[in-house]
Amino acid sequence: MIDMPHDFHILLFGMIVLLFSAIYMHYSNRIFDLSSISISSVWYFAYVATIFIPSFFTFYEKIGPYRFNYIYAMASPLITVPAGISLANVLWKYNPQEIKQFYLRAIEDRPKSFIRILNYSFLLFIGIVLFFSWCIEQRGKPIPVIYALTHPQNPYQDLAMLRDYSLKLLDSPFRYLYHTTRDFLLPLLMLVALCNYYYSRSRGWLFFLIVSSCFGFFFATANIAKGPTFNIALLLLLNFYIIRRGKLPSWMVIIGIALALIFPVFIYMIGNISWDGFTSAFSRIMERIFVAPAAIGYYCFEIVPERLPFQWGRSIGAIVKLLGLEVENYNSFVTWYIMGVDSTTSMSGVFVIELFGDFAFPGVILGGILVGIAMQWVHVSIIRNRKTLFAIVTYVLFIRFFSDLTTLQIAGALILSGAPFLWIMYKAKILG
Repeated sequence: MIDMPHDFHILLFGMIVLLFSAIYMHYSNRIFDLSSISISSVWYFAYVATIFIPSFFTFYEKIGPYRFNYIYAMASPLITVPAGISLANVLWKYNPQEIKQFYLRAIEDRPKSFIRILNYSFLLFIGIVLFFSWCIEQRGKPIPVIYALTHPQNPYQDLAMLRDYSLKLLDSPFRYLYHTTRDFLLPLLMLVALCNYYYSRSRGWLFFLIVSSCFGFFFATANIAKGPTFNIALLLLLNFYIIRRGKLPSWMVIIGIALALIFPVFIYMIGNISWDGFTSAFSRIMERIFVAPAAIGYYCFEIVPERLPFQWGRSIGAIVKLLGLEVENYNSFVTWYIMGVDSTTSMSGVFVIELFGDFAFPGVILGGILVGIAMQWVHVSIIRNRKTLFAIVTYVLFIRFFSDLTTLQIAGALILSGAPFLWIMYKAKILG
């Protein structure tokens, strides 16, 4: 039975939060100016579309007290993150017009710099070596994408175990390096080569673009994970958007979105190559983007603290290992709770569920503010410096890192993703 007074109050609460946050974010960061999008504007629209709005549908579907903690936590980043951004604006005396000025400024760069080409060649060599090392470590098992292409009638579920053991569960000390190469290093090199070729029309950079794209796209598709190719296509689109000063023809946007979706659709169509298979695959992708992240998050509020106590930092594996404490596999427990069985798949969700699971609502509030401060600090640090080609690439990748907070924990999105390595390369001017 739906409690109409509560439902009305929650709906009114959500509308007020959304309206207030939208007005304030535009006042402080011009998020509705689509000719100069920023890190915070992409995060804001991604969060509203994939977490905030879907969370109200999840709220109405559920019965019981857990849904109230859930909806308050899901709504809180629309207040806390802008609060952190506001604090950062005061600390660094930021003017919202600065992002527009960054877009309009001329690029100051030398694509044919010998040191840049040498550094790029070394990083590309490292990426190719790690790719072939990953292939060797498959130890005779078929590469999932090749197996999928040669056995298109096999159900998708038959490939899931092969996919997981090819990388996620690979017994190798280099597993993190393989992940980082696929999700960060090769996409980074693709973006750098694209920017330098677009700006200089150099045959050398064209060669680098072709090589990095071949290895980057193949590694992204190799174990049939759907996210890497989706991310690369959107990163390329964002790269063009910024280098063209916020102007993209509609055909380029359509092609970019189509490239982002084509591989995930194909993977879901395995075993059912037909029009029905296509519509089913497309529906599953839309559900994965716009429904699943918010729906998964709800179960964390059923689990904590009713079935699992607050972790007080024990779910943040990298930090806990440094302190010598026992790691609590929080995501695996959530997966088991939802699916009812042990699974090789580990479900992760929006960053606020990690904060709630560890530190309750104080963690959700403080964590959101700190995310906002970090987001704006990166933004201000880049746009106030020289507008180089690598500055554009760095900005594009940080748009992705912060947007990943809709589906990943803070450590996964902002640390394990390669963000610290990117920042070091940017400050050291390794690639420009």
